[in-house]
Amino acid sequence: MNLGQKNDRMEFKAGLRQLNRGLISLCAMLNSCGGGSVFFGVSDDGEICGVSAGNDTLDKLSKRIRQKIKPGILSEIKLLEADGKAYIKVSAQGSDIPYSFDGRYYVRVQGRDEQAENALLRKMLSSSESDLLCMREAPVQDLSLSKFSALLVSKGLHPDLSQDFYHNYGFLTDSGKFSLNAFLLADNNSVQLNVSIFTGTDRSSLSSRKAYGETCLLFPMMEILNFFESVNDTAVDVTGPVRIEHPCFDYPSFREAWINACAHNDWNSGLSPTVQVFQDRLEVISYGGLPFRLSRDDFFKGRSLPVNRHLLMCFIAAGFAEHSGHGVPTIVARYGTEVFSFAAGQLCVTIPFSHEPLFLRNRRELDAVRQQGPNDYQIVRDLLRDHKKATLNDVAKRSGLSLSAVRRIARVLRERGILKHSGSGRGGSWAVI
Repeated sequence: MNLGQKNDRMEFKAGLRQLNRGLISLCAMLNSCGGGSVFFGVSDDGEICGVSAGNDTLDKLSKRIRQKIKPGILSEIKLLEADGKAYIKVSAQGSDIPYSFDGRYYVRVQGRDEQAENALLRKMLSSSESDLLCMREAPVQDLSLSKFSALLVSKGLHPDLSQDFYHNYGFLTDSGKFSLNAFLLADNNSVQLNVSIFTGTDRSSLSSRKAYGETCLLFPMMEILNFFESVNDTAVDVTGPVRIEHPCFDYPSFREAWINACAHNDWNSGLSPTVQVFQDRLEVISYGGLPFRLSRDDFFKGRSLPVNRHLLMCFIAAGFAEHSGHGVPTIVARYGTEVFSFAAGQLCVTIPFSHEPLFLRNRRELDAVRQQGPNDYQIVRDLLRDHKKATLNDVAKRSGLSLSAVRRIARVLRERGILKHSGSGRGGSWAVI
């Protein structure tokens, strides 16, 4: 009798002398596939070669599993017979990854067992049934969640801000401290979401960067949604017999991409999701990549393995997400799978523009006008000369330049002996020499 070929969920060992190697395979299957089976008394080619089993063999095997595989698993051990030869089947299922054998972690790759590297181990931890955002303590403990509570009230829910409420939403660690999940949704925090705008089609020239945040994550997320909804202008094509309107981009796709980026970002990394805008597209970037065990095919079909389970629960309660898994299929239906890229622990969704957005075109034309007139150094010098009490912030507002650009120009003019600064810090004044 032949059992076939070994694969990611099935392994063969000729005898019990290979017990440890067999249990390593079982551990690797649990991590990579959620379970599998190991057969003892079966050769590599699937042929049953038989194994000698005494009255206590199965009990010893069960004890060995309990001793070596952590966390504990429920295994099924059967003594079988075929063609007059005995063989043993050991099966197990589990989702509490990562599992270890004798303190080491393994994964199953094309029917082979490989020791998991640290990066992969961290990914397994973030994809396990445990929620790391709820296990880690917030960097500060003086937190208020009144904004999140008010948002729930606006959705018809009435939280009482009791200990049960905090536990249900993952706002407390096991030790009773505020969790990192609570920190993300607190009224005051240090979390920022960024929108970066570039002047061309690559990252060589940054035009502006705006940070949203330092409050309950849902609110800066909404601000960015509102901003992109407002700049999604429509181009009208009247060259044919029928008037055709083309929005700059598909806003529902952007909305799904951005909410998913905020909900499923690897917040334990300390990196926040971001939107980057170019002349021909926008990119929604989040960190962490695909969850462990989630294939790209399943991802595109809408299967969800939430990395941040309690944070997603908060998104659902506030009306920003649901369990239907339609977000990624919405984007795929509009733009195809090619707009998704996975590299260097990032997940990037690229949404193309049907035409250059009006707000980008206006910015580009303004820059062109500036280049035709006095240069920025002359503008800053003349404004400080004509407005004796003007601050650099005043100059930025009058000139249309960014404050950081004005500060840089003022520093250069000062070094060239054209400007003089009196006083100290921001309270000082500037004068043209």
